[in-house]
Amino acid sequence: MPRLAPLLSLLLGLPLIAACAAPPPAPDPDAPAIAWAAKVCAGIPQITVAPQENAADLGAFVHTLSTALAQEADAIRAAGPPPVSDARTTVDKALGTINAAQESLRQAGSRLAQVQSGDSAGLRQAVVDVNAGMTGLADAGDPKATLRQNAALDRAFDKAGC
Repeated sequence: MPRLAPLLSLLLGLPLIAACAAPPPAPDPDAPAIAWAAKVCAGIPQITVAPQENAADLGAFVHTLSTALAQEADAIRAAGPPPVSDARTTVDKALGTINAAQESLRQAGSRLAQVQSGDSAGLRQAVVDVNAGMTGLADAGDPKATLRQNAALDRAFDKAGC
C-alpha cells in the first residue's frame, strides 16, 4: 500500500498541472473599441430633473441640456479617435449633431427669456417655437445613437454595457 500513495499523488496532481498549463483565453479583438466606448459613456451625464411649466424653469432646463451636450461632446473628444475603421465620419456626424443641438438650445433659451412672467399665451408660443427649432435633432440627446450607426462601435458599446 505504501507504493500507492505516490501513485495517487501523481494521478491527483495531473489535473492540476493540466489546468495550470492551459493557455489563457484569447483577448477580445474589440478590447480597444470597448475601452473607447466605456470612456465615452463615463463622460455622459444623466439628466434626471424635469422642468416646471414656466419660462424661467424651462430656460434653466434648456441651459442644463446645453451643458450636458457640451459634456457629451467633451467625452467623445477626450476618448480620442475611435480605434475602429471608418468611425471618424460617424464621430464627426455625432459631434455635428451635438453642435447643432447646442445652437438650437441657445436660441430656445433666448426665446424663453423673452417671455414675461405670467404670460401663458407667450409661454405657449415660445414652447411651439422651441419645439420647431429642435426638429431633426432627436439623436442629439444621445450621441451614442449616432455613434452606433457604425457596426464596430455599436458592438463596442454593447460590450461596454452602455
